[in-house]
Amino acid sequence: MKIINNVILTILTAIVLVACESRLDIVPKGEITLDRIEELELLLNQEYKFGTWAGSDLGVIANTNVAVAGSIENILSNKSTYAYAALTYDETINRPSIYLNDSRYNAVYKSINNMNTIIAKAYETTGSVDKKNQVIAEAHIMRAYLHFLMVNIHAAQYDDATAANLGGIPYVSDINLGEIKSKRTVAEVYDNILLDCGDEYIDVLPDCNDDCVRADRGFANAVRATVLFQMKRYAEAIPYAKTALAIRGTIDDRSVVKETLSWALQHDSKNNYVYMSGGNYISPGFTVLSYETKDLIDPDDFLLKYEANGWNEPMAAIMGGMPGSFIYYNSAVRQNVYGIRTEQIYYLLGEALIRTGEIDNGLAEIDKVREKRIENYKPFAGSVSTEAEAMELVRNAKAVEMIGSYQTFFDCKRWNSEPAYARVITRNLRDHGSFSISPDSPLWIFPFPASATRINPTLTQNF
Repeated sequence: MKIINNVILTILTAIVLVACESRLDIVPKGEITLDRIEELELLLNQEYKFGTWAGSDLGVIANTNVAVAGSIENILSNKSTYAYAALTYDETINRPSIYLNDSRYNAVYKSINNMNTIIAKAYETTGSVDKKNQVIAEAHIMRAYLHFLMVNIHAAQYDDATAANLGGIPYVSDINLGEIKSKRTVAEVYDNILLDCGDEYIDVLPDCNDDCVRADRGFANAVRATVLFQMKRYAEAIPYAKTALAIRGTIDDRSVVKETLSWALQHDSKNNYVYMSGGNYISPGFTVLSYETKDLIDPDDFLLKYEANGWNEPMAAIMGGMPGSFIYYNSAVRQNVYGIRTEQIYYLLGEALIRTGEIDNGLAEIDKVREKRIENYKPFAGSVSTEAEAMELVRNAKAVEMIGSYQTFFDCKRWNSEPAYARVITRNLRDHGSFSISPDSPLWIFPFPASATRINPTLTQNF
């Protein structure tokens, strides 16, 4: 991974100097002036590290887990925290009043600004037109994906019938930092996302690269498939998902844990299209599962059955206050938290095929992942005959596969907008009680942080 934050800081400083060149004509010796496309391209070599762990808030709302590196007793002891509101599904708490800052929100929009800088400045540099077009295309794809994350966290689920009337997020597409970026509707945000990940940008990228922070054609196809899928345009998502998997289809093979006794996964694993982390590189380390998710893990799961320091029941009681559940106790695994990995696209393709009538073909795509997860697994393909039955299989298997990421939260929002698949989620905390969240709960929409609403009056909350 090429992580060169000092260089990026230097480049951003240079941008300020260039902007002020009418008053500062002399460039210090050795200063980067953004004259060459290769210098501007360095902004793409950034570390995507968003601070907030997806499991610490998104995972809690979706009931994948109840805590990360903490205990439920500590969370329940303080009712004036966002963590308490999420754990207990308490809609009466004034969330914006306690949501003062959000490292994820800040980091994503900082990365978006880097993409906008590239798009705005590329043609002012020297270098080949082909190189400039490739760098610009990569920035457009990344800008689309970053906005996709934000709109699905801070706004309601996209639906054709309502999107034009729903409050979304700012879609930032310029480098004028002094201008207020007005909040757009959900429909407008998705229109811009689709423009930014259009075929004209996808087609100029290299098929596959070896840098896990750089967008290639595999990632670009995965992004467009993911966006269309979240919009419930399942048939349109299928060809993009198939192309992404044809370019990069490597699945993390956990069957090796039977021999190694430990799951080893690095950020540059071949199953990652682009890697984006949360607070640090560890995931799903120290994630305390809900009882409901714990019960979904197959007894023959390779990690559960063979890993020495994997799903740990005693530590779930000691560290998490969840006796009888699991905490993941291997800190050496770096699962992709906010980026896209191949397994997401196999599940995406599987569900999209199921939704378009190809039930067995869809389940067969998901079996490709399950084969690497469960010893002597029983194939889903051929086991059921209806869409509803297939979707139940997908829903439960995917909840386990996506522990630690944003995916289950996004899926639940999408399913909640469909009468056939919307459901009330009930979390059992045993002696501490049970708590439920409805499909239309405002908790599915995260507040804009006060640090943003103070300076942008258009950021009215979307719930």
